[in-house]
Amino acid sequence: MSKRPSQRSSLEYSPGEPELILLEIDWDSESTIPQEIEELLAKADQRLQAYWDSWHRRPIEQYVACDFRDVYRAMHAVKTLKLPIGNLFCEWGCGFGIVTAMAGKLGWDAVGIEAEEFLVEQARQFVRSENIPAEIWHGNFLPSHAERLAKRQANHASLFHQIPSVYASESLAVDDFATIFAYPWPGEDYFLKDVFRHYAADQAILVMFLGPYEIEIYRKQHQGS
Repeated sequence: MSKRPSQRSSLEYSPGEPELILLEIDWDSESTIPQEIEELLAKADQRLQAYWDSWHRRPIEQYVACDFRDVYRAMHAVKTLKLPIGNLFCEWGCGFGIVTAMAGKLGWDAVGIEAEEFLVEQARQFVRSENIPAEIWHGNFLPSHAERLAKRQANHASLFHQIPSVYASESLAVDDFATIFAYPWPGEDYFLKDVFRHYAADQAILVMFLGPYEIEIYRKQHQGS
């Protein structure tokens, strides 16, 4: 299924500012998922179900699962087309680490960042149990001072985490990652795209899940390049 046509992002940029190019990537929403990934997702589904069954004991309001199979299809297309400029992958708000685990299976050097301590431990257990060489970092995926980009819209869910930005403690920065995955809350996508545009490396790839059958893939580039 072909997703949205290649076009400029709808955000307006001042002359000289980096921009996001929305890429035309064909990924078939009906394509067969490899058995290895189906088995991984079956185990992930069990973990998720166990969590939802006990949600009342440990409610986390800011966790909603995405369509992992479609995300896998889109990520597989990004990897197959060799779009990334490097092999470092980061998931912003990794939850149970499922997308991070799939990235590891696809051959990325994968990192998931999560603010909720319970989810960090769940994600670490998951990637460890599946022998996936991915890292799960406990901290805020937003770079320091990124909140200024929210301007007057200070109600974004990602701004509610009272935990420091994680990058300095891990000796890496957003612009060290060639590919970033994000699943924003409704209305938060423009903020996260702006964070990516300001802090990611030139030519980096952003994969963003927005809802069923709706995945956008962007490349950051400086105007005129």
